[in-house]
Amino acid sequence: MPWVDDQVAWDDSTRTGEAFQVTEDVTMAVPPGWGVVAGLRTTDDPRTGEQAADQVVLVKNGVAFSILQGPFDESPVRLLDQAARITGASTEGYHVSSETRDVTTAAGLRGVASEFTTPEGAGVVTAFVVDGRGIEIQTVGPQSQLTAMRTETDAMIDSLAKSGDES
Repeated sequence: MPWVDDQVAWDDSTRTGEAFQVTEDVTMAVPPGWGVVAGLRTTDDPRTGEQAADQVVLVKNGVAFSILQGPFDESPVRLLDQAARITGASTEGYHVSSETRDVTTAAGLRGVASEFTTPEGAGVVTAFVVDGRGIEIQTVGPQSQLTAMRTETDAMIDSLAKSGDES
C-alpha cells in the first residue's frame, strides 16, 4: 500500500484541528496529513442534509483507517464478534491474534478491540455502541506501518466523543 499511496496525489488531506462526524452524535479528531477517501468533516455542510456518512476512510503511509457506523442495539463485544465473522468470511487467512481488550476514550466512551492478521498484513478492529449506533473501526496495513502509525491511530480512537462532550 505505501507504493499506491505514493502514486496517488491526495487533493483532500486533513489539516491541523480538523474533526470528522462519525455518527450524528459522535465526532473524532484527526491529525494532519491523512488522505480523505470518504467521510464528513464537522465543518462540512452537505447538500443532502446528512449529518454523518455511513463510512469514514482515511489513509496515510500504507495504513487504512476505516469506520463503519449504523444502527446497532447490542453490546460492543457483539459488534466486534460480528465484525470478525464478516471479515473472516471474506478474507482468506484471517486470524484473530489477540484477546479482546477494553477500550475507553478520553471522553469516556467504552468499547472493545482485538487484533488480527491476514496473509497481506495485520490490523485492529475496535467497536463501540453509542446511543443505538454501532461504530466499527478497522485499522489495517503492513505490521511495520501499523506500528509506525500507532500513535496517530490510537489518538484518533481516543478522541471519539459525543458532540458537546469533547475534552
